[in-house]
Amino acid sequence: MASIEQITPELTWPLRQVVMYPNWSIEEVQLANDFEGIHFGLFDKNVLISVVSTFITEESMQFRKFATLHSEQGKGYGKLLLAHIIQFAKDEHCKRMWCNARCNASAFYAKFGFTETEQKFHQDGHDFVIMEIYL
Repeated sequence: MASIEQITPELTWPLRQVVMYPNWSIEEVQLANDFEGIHFGLFDKNVLISVVSTFITEESMQFRKFATLHSEQGKGYGKLLLAHIIQFAKDEHCKRMWCNARCNASAFYAKFGFTETEQKFHQDGHDFVIMEIYL
């Protein structure tokens, strides 16, 4: 049975690295403001499967570095974790939630009501679009 818990930034780094930036060092996957964020991990049988980092400013929440182990993708873990942080944003009275979505993952976020903005960019070898939802 999967469970979602608030975790420390340090617990997110190895999974971020393996999934998102396998050629980077652990130091390179750390965000400058990681210790200002609230991080969540989804565990199944005490194994960390998926992570996401959230950052609240005023009435808006950004989530970053959403990663699920490659071997566990397509099993619904990402959906559970995204639904959890959407509810978390609502509980924190955020009016808007947004992310820099990799373009090849935009359909996943659209299923939850996120819409693409006009803002697109290329970074670290990937194409991104800013996606948002009003809560």
